[in-house]
Amino acid sequence: MRYNSAMSTHPVAVAVRHLASSFRLLPARCVLCAARGMAGIDLCAGCLSDLPRNPVACRTCALPLPDPAAACGRCIVKPPPYVATLAPFLYRYPLDRLVQRLKFGGDLAAGRVLGALLRDALPPDWPAPDLVVPMPLARARLRARGCNQALELARALPWPLDRDTLTRVRETTPQSDLDARARRVNVRGAFAAGDAVRGRAVALVDDVVTTGATVRAAAKALLRAGAREVRVLAVARAPRRGA
Repeated sequence: MRYNSAMSTHPVAVAVRHLASSFRLLPARCVLCAARGMAGIDLCAGCLSDLPRNPVACRTCALPLPDPAAACGRCIVKPPPYVATLAPFLYRYPLDRLVQRLKFGGDLAAGRVLGALLRDALPPDWPAPDLVVPMPLARARLRARGCNQALELARALPWPLDRDTLTRVRETTPQSDLDARARRVNVRGAFAAGDAVRGRAVALVDDVVTTGATVRAAAKALLRAGAREVRVLAVARAPRRGA
C-alpha cells in the first residue's frame, strides 16, 4: 500500500501511535522479579547483584579458577583452537533461568537482557572482531524452539553480524544428554564455514560453555575456512562438576 498524508491522521493510525508511545513510556520491569527495572535493561538492581559472576577464570576457556592464573591446566597442556574466551557469569541460579527461558521458551525479553549483560561485560581492551558469528542450531531444533539463542545474544554486540557463514552440516544429539567424552565425539566434524571468514578475526557467540566441545568444533571449522583467529563470547560458563 502506498503511503499518503491522509493516512497519518486516520483515527486508527492515531490510536496505534498513541498506544506505541504509551508502551515506550512504561517503566522497564525486571524479567526475574517484575520489580522496576533500570534504565536500558529489564533487570532491577537487586537481581543484577544476585547474578553469579565469573571474576577469576582461565583467559583461554573461561573456566572458573580458585586463584588468578593465565590459563587452566587443560589449556596449558592442550590449547584449544580459539585464543580467548569471555564468559562473565557462571551458569547458576538465577542466570540459568534466563538462559533456559530464552533457549527453550523463546523468551526474547530474557534474550535482550542476556545480550545486554554480555555486551556490557566486554573489557575495554577486548579486540574488535571483523565478524560476529553465532553458534548455529540444527534445523529441527531451530524449528522446535523458534529462535537461535546464540543469534539473539549476538544481535546485542557492536560489530558486524554474519548469521549464515557457520552452519551445521549434520544433526547431533543434544549435548546436555552426554558426558564430556561423548560430547567431543558428538560434534566432531559437525560444522562448516564459508569464505566470508577468510582472513578475518571472528567472535564466536554461544549462550553457555560447558565442556567446551562445541565451541572447539565450531572454531576448528572457522579456522579451516581461513579465519585469522577465533575468540569466544558466551554469557555463562559452567563450572566443573562438583565445583
